[in-house]
Amino acid sequence: MFINKDLLDFFGSMAEIKKQKRDVFNALAADVDDPEIRETLLQIGLNQQQQIDQLSQSIDLVNGRPSFTLTPPAPSSVPPDLSLSSEVETVEDNELPVALVSQPDVEETSIEADGGRSTESLEERATSTDEEIPQESEPEPQLSLIQHSQGLSLQIDHGYSNTLQPTPSQTFYSMNNFKHPLAEVFGFTTTDPSAKAQRYRSHRQCPFNNRVPNCTKGHPKNPLGVCSLLHQDKPVITCPVRFREEWLITDDAASFFFEEGVRWSSLTEVELKDAYGRSAGDIDVVLIAYDQHGKMVDFGAIEVQTAFISGDARDPFDFYMKDPLGNSLMDWSAQSNYPQPDYVSAQRESLVPQLIFKGSILHSWHKKMAVAINRSYFETLPNLVPVQKEEAEIAWFIYDLELVVNGEKESYELRRGDVVYTKYQQTLSALTASYPDNIDHFMKLLPELADK
Repeated sequence: MFINKDLLDFFGSMAEIKKQKRDVFNALAADVDDPEIRETLLQIGLNQQQQIDQLSQSIDLVNGRPSFTLTPPAPSSVPPDLSLSSEVETVEDNELPVALVSQPDVEETSIEADGGRSTESLEERATSTDEEIPQESEPEPQLSLIQHSQGLSLQIDHGYSNTLQPTPSQTFYSMNNFKHPLAEVFGFTTTDPSAKAQRYRSHRQCPFNNRVPNCTKGHPKNPLGVCSLLHQDKPVITCPVRFREEWLITDDAASFFFEEGVRWSSLTEVELKDAYGRSAGDIDVVLIAYDQHGKMVDFGAIEVQTAFISGDARDPFDFYMKDPLGNSLMDWSAQSNYPQPDYVSAQRESLVPQLIFKGSILHSWHKKMAVAINRSYFETLPNLVPVQKEEAEIAWFIYDLELVVNGEKESYELRRGDVVYTKYQQTLSALTASYPDNIDHFMKLLPELADK
């Protein structure tokens, strides 16, 4: 029998969570006078206990004990949407046996709102005295972990169209086969079931050295925790803080700014002002060099450039966060306004203005600038004129997110690729150059517009 430590840890953590939920709802039931609400709360507690029993049986099965069907007894007097169901599926792959089947983390019911479909926890709704427990629900998601010679695969049936139905050959971790746009959420791949990944998601924290522990992208109270998008089966960094992984960008930039062996430190988000006291913007990272006596002798500036997002990344993110484990393989491909990277807008609205305002001040001071940029973004820029490192005023450090496989778990790690050295004025001219169309095309359009 194939034994997977990460899988056992996952089931163990799930069992602990459900024990806490069971105790909470049993305690709530003891304090409620309304018999119908009390019965509902007790039933939810019973459901949690049944799932705890299932997880215990699953752990035994993964440990090598005989497999069996996990079918909890049907409650006699509960709403249909609170009943549990599960089934065991079998797949033959090099004569390996099936691992197990488990229930999803939270019971859900589907409701129609504003013309779309959303999910809401019944356990949350049961605690509200202003709403009634619904008597009908969409089919419960069925989650199946199936053992193959190459690892585990995950199959989910949510009963509605926004869900991927993977084939038996699809492995559990298969980033290149995803039909949704989310590469990393709060620092982890969407399929990462580890306790660490779940903790970062639940607390909406950032593992990449943000100025505060939590993610603050877009809104500090309701952040859009998408670190990178999947585009053409490759991750594209969309959050500047993502470049702070292990502070690799500071090591790389220091090799351009200073001589080898120089002692340096770093500051983040340092405001830069012009001669009139007007802000030219914040420098993402400033590296400060010191002499042997601790006196500052030099500095350099790092600017981080990421792709903008066209389309709507909030909807798939919010849908995923309602049930990260159940929705990790959702199919978002049929949804309108599918998000994708927008390099043109990022160049015109971020890169060029920063080079003009912040870059011109640094250039007048004869201070070097390093730009950290994703490879896919850099490849959309106009041809820059390269120079030798000794002549350069700007260094373009080009990074990729490399897929790293550890057992059945996949993650992305920041990797530096090429470095391109350029001069400031040549770079600015290349990025701001316009390539005019034939004037006749424009003149033909004017009468048509005037007649409308």
